[in-house]
Amino acid sequence: QRPEVEVVGLTSPANVAFCESLGVYSRVLTYDQLDTLPADTPCVYVDFAGNGALRKAIHSRFSALAYSCSIGGTHVDQLAGGRDLPGPRPVLFFAPAQAKKRHGDWGAAGFNERMAQAWHAFIQQVSQPSAPWLVVQHHSGLEAVQAAHALVLGGRGDPRLGHMLSLSDEGQ
Repeated sequence: QRPEVEVVGLTSPANVAFCESLGVYSRVLTYDQLDTLPADTPCVYVDFAGNGALRKAIHSRFSALAYSCSIGGTHVDQLAGGRDLPGPRPVLFFAPAQAKKRHGDWGAAGFNERMAQAWHAFIQQVSQPSAPWLVVQHHSGLEAVQAAHALVLGGRGDPRLGHMLSLSDEGQ
């Protein structure tokens, strides 16, 4: 939304094309390309995966890191805190707290108007028929759920697929 701000996405080699297809990053690098970014680059870190090793590498590398925020945690085994990291202490993004802050900043009408505009723009972008961001795939029954879980857990899942799992066989 701000052309003067370069937004760099970091991901695994398997997910580069997917991340590029989203149209939200100025460029996408793999984790092992982190060192190609100048260490004195003013930056913020928004962490969607909870990769502890990457968080440590970013905090250690960037001397001008201004902010560090965790939004998600797919690497649940690495969700350690950031007490011993250089730079700013990582904070956990909590949507209700941010909504409350913006409600105070903009008032109820301003908040609702901006939220509606942002939501409509987001839905339009993510639901393009030619390249939707997410396609929901349903899995029913124990075997189907186990197979989907193993696929995603093993890092072999398609990042564009969202899995709805039900242990019930009723959907089959």
